[in-house]
Amino acid sequence: MRLDAIAQGMQETLFGTAISPVVREGNDAAAALLSLDGEVIALSNAIPLLLGALDGSVRSILAEFPVATLRDGDLYLMNDPYAGGTHLPDITVMRPVFFEGRPVCIAATILHHQDVGGMRAGSVPPDATDIHQEGLRLPPMRMGADGAIAPEMVRLISVNSRAPGVVLGDLAAQIGAANQAANALGRLLAETGRQAFLDGVAQCLDLGEAAARRVLAALPAGPHAAVERLDPMPNLPDVTIRLSLDCAEGRLRADFTGTSAQVPAPINCVRSGPFAASFFSLLCLMGDNPFRNGGVARAIELVLPEACAINAAPPAAVNARMGVVRATTSALLHALGKARPQNMPAANSGMSYVLAFSGRRADGRPFVSTEIIAGGAGGGPRADGASGLSTDVGNAMNMPAEALEALTPLRLVSAEIRAGSGGEGRHRGGDGIRRTYLALADGIAVSLRGERFASVPAGLLGGDAPKPSAACVRRADGREEKLLSRSTPTLNRGDQLIVESCGGAGYGSAGS
Repeated sequence: MRLDAIAQGMQETLFGTAISPVVREGNDAAAALLSLDGEVIALSNAIPLLLGALDGSVRSILAEFPVATLRDGDLYLMNDPYAGGTHLPDITVMRPVFFEGRPVCIAATILHHQDVGGMRAGSVPPDATDIHQEGLRLPPMRMGADGAIAPEMVRLISVNSRAPGVVLGDLAAQIGAANQAANALGRLLAETGRQAFLDGVAQCLDLGEAAARRVLAALPAGPHAAVERLDPMPNLPDVTIRLSLDCAEGRLRADFTGTSAQVPAPINCVRSGPFAASFFSLLCLMGDNPFRNGGVARAIELVLPEACAINAAPPAAVNARMGVVRATTSALLHALGKARPQNMPAANSGMSYVLAFSGRRADGRPFVSTEIIAGGAGGGPRADGASGLSTDVGNAMNMPAEALEALTPLRLVSAEIRAGSGGEGRHRGGDGIRRTYLALADGIAVSLRGERFASVPAGLLGGDAPKPSAACVRRADGREEKLLSRSTPTLNRGDQLIVESCGGAGYGSAGS
């Protein structure tokens, strides 16, 4: 479809013109076109977690700046988790698209920025206890006009970031993607006319809704229950996600009543997390259906307790929310697996492993670099799971050694598949990854956010669980320090950081 191609073109512009390696190499960004009501019209093939946040972010911007007040060439941005966002490094940039003097739709992107302030470089502090420690919080704001960022916004970013040049460069990539979409949509609208375009969008949304409801109506109504747990942490209560999934009457009703309350740690998430997990799970259920849009989301009903770990209230910290979002996704897929046990694979690794390195080079210049480490996919009814793959709501790429070493005084000593870490079974789970980093300078700060160090996913139909994640620092003198799933070690010259990610679960008994 032309609209999907335009959204994909926005994404490729982000990847091709961004400054930071976490976007250019890791692909931590996404793009979409949305209606003037904030419903997703077309999605890029990027990270489902980010795509799931765009409708909430855009609706929040439109609530502050109604459609009647929009002007052609206006740019808007926001990153507030409590107004539809995810965590503070993820900034949404929106541009309304006009045709013949009237707005017709929205072009929006969301991108993980390298540093937006806060108590630790990279703006992902694993020891944060409230959102004020995590960085610059931007409510819906006008970012600029005539397709360009305003000077006052440049100043605001510059005084709040440790890497302002990188952040402004990545914002320029987002602006470029939005402007590109406006031009492409202008050509499409010139062919179709305004009303035919709007009618076609409405029809696509209705077809997406109808397809989702047909698939759900064919499932056993349920309820289908699932429980997931996060790794325990010292001095914090355990976090458990409880789900009761009902598929009656062509709807996906995900009731998370009984989920643990939010905690004074950055592992909480806001509503965009369970929404993205539910949207992704329903799209998986629908297979190759071409209508991946907001019509599908009309079939989703979320029941979320207030101030719980997956629907946190201010001022909860949320920067490490990916672990709980992945656990939420695992719960949803597990519940759907009960509804269709012969068609669903075993659980993926269900973990998020993010590293942020920071410090100063020999010439005194600061550096910040973030990377995302994949795990393994669960074994399926017909095949083993894939190894070293970013699964479910993630879709990021591994950081190449060349990109990391060009930016930081680190050497990537090894990057390999962690053989045997996937769960055994008739179809075994995919293996995770092992990466070893050598510090070439003193004082390299590390923010490590991981999961599945203790609570690993169960196998399906007799399959085995995978090996848990792990991490340690091997000091230059040979001493070894084990790390918790959320840690802040400092590396000095000759020290090594070794990280190992969890594999996927096995499917079926090995002897069957």
